[in-house]
Amino acid sequence: MILERAKGSTLDVSIAYQDRAEILALLSAHAQQFGTLNFVRSYWSEIQKFSQAVSGPFPLLHTLHINLDEFDIPGLGTVDSPSLPLFSGAVNIKKFIMRSEVAPFLDRFAFPNLTTFELSMVSDFQEFPVSQLLNFLEASPALQTVRVGIKAGLFLGDVPTERVIVLPNVETLSLTQGVPGYGVAAHISCPSARFTSLVFENFLVDWMPQEIFPDSISWNAIGPQYVASTINEVVVSISTAGDVPLACSISFVSPGPASLELGYTMIAGYDGCNENPHSLGEKHSHGFSQALMAVRKHPLLGNVKRLHILDRHVFLGPHHLEHITSEATQLFKSMGPLEELVLDVDNLRQILFPFFDLSESADIQPNAFPPIKELTIAKRSAQLLEEECMAAIVKLAKSQYALGVPFECVVFLIKDPPVAMGERLKPWVGEVHFCERTIVEDELCNGVILGDYL
Repeated sequence: MILERAKGSTLDVSIAYQDRAEILALLSAHAQQFGTLNFVRSYWSEIQKFSQAVSGPFPLLHTLHINLDEFDIPGLGTVDSPSLPLFSGAVNIKKFIMRSEVAPFLDRFAFPNLTTFELSMVSDFQEFPVSQLLNFLEASPALQTVRVGIKAGLFLGDVPTERVIVLPNVETLSLTQGVPGYGVAAHISCPSARFTSLVFENFLVDWMPQEIFPDSISWNAIGPQYVASTINEVVVSISTAGDVPLACSISFVSPGPASLELGYTMIAGYDGCNENPHSLGEKHSHGFSQALMAVRKHPLLGNVKRLHILDRHVFLGPHHLEHITSEATQLFKSMGPLEELVLDVDNLRQILFPFFDLSESADIQPNAFPPIKELTIAKRSAQLLEEECMAAIVKLAKSQYALGVPFECVVFLIKDPPVAMGERLKPWVGEVHFCERTIVEDELCNGVILGDYL
């Protein structure tokens, strides 16, 4: 017998669709040796039978992984709600992972020494009970990492509006919802978090909400939990150029450093990406302009010293630019002085719109941009900067010079950099640097440019 040979060794146990009495009795005799327990595919009825038959104690059990199927097999004895408690002898569990297509029944678990919690619920017919999640988190004071993904409706009816639970030791918090808004995040506070991610995700074929990032009211709702007293860097990133049809995010970075990432992701449906390019262009334009608006409405916008705008797109045409250019113009007019502005975009027109299509003799708007010490123009594609783009950059430099705060430095981080720009910019800026960018897939990490330079 293999289990007998294991003697006192730690056991990693994986179980699938198993509630036979003789198997449970055999496992029960070795419960004190369990190190990890993985229910690969199971039903609540089986989980309950296992917990009753193999009651522990589990002194070595540090990881519990439960993967629940949607429906119980007829005849197995389905349960609407398991009896209390489940795995009560597993007081030393550090990591709890649950994947479920039904109600998670989190109130049936209590792990006081838990440090990592990952939960995923996907359901088209059941609502997610938010109060259960809040109660479970509040009863787990040692938590350091929390990742929750909810692709289901949210039931908030029994959660008081003013309730906010504090997770003092959590350093990483990730909340992904299949419905817009911050209904869960508004009730959680992580004062020690170094990274917080709040993401709304839906399918490509689904509707796209009018507001996908916080407005002033939403900032007030989540502000006390996630808005640090100082925000010194903002990264706005949007792409329609990868495997994900549309991904848009805003990262707010505090000096700590601690960061809050707000995201919107549109993923391909079961039939793949079948939307036409025009529709994706409209969604890109809407998402980008919404992100710029959210940054502009951030209550600590005046503290921002570094702004990175990263834009990768495939389907964006000239007719999609109107909303983006309007929001970009309003954002820059609302910002205070910047230490650094990085424009890593496929189309500079949407950001430098006030400086395009102006004749040399035309009046240049000296207040279109705030004072900026360093400007970086970056491009991932191998395409050269067009003349109208280079002319717009020169006009921006002249505008800053006229404002009395010329650029101290302008950096071109581009494949085949336009060296001739040095002479054109020389009268208006302090220094001009050219770096040839090696085109690699993963050049950007958390808003920091990591390219190889020659």
